[in-house]
Amino acid sequence: MNAKNKLVTPEATQLLASVREEIAEEFLVMEAVTEQVEEKNFYTYHLLKEAEKLRDSAK
Repeated sequence: MNAKNKLVTPEATQLLASVREEIAEEFLVMEAVTEQVEEKNFYTYHLLKEAEKLRDSAK
C-alpha cells in the first residue's frame, strides 16, 4: 500500500504531534493565568476585609 492510500501518513502524525504540543502549551498558559487570578482574588478579598475593619472602627 502506498503512502497516498494510508489513513495515517507521517505528515498527519507530525501534524497531530504539533497540535498536541500547542494544546499542551495553551493549557500551561491557562493554568498560569488561573493561578494569577486566584492570587489577585485572594489579595483583593483581604484588602476588602481590611477596608471593612477600618470602616467599622471609624464609626
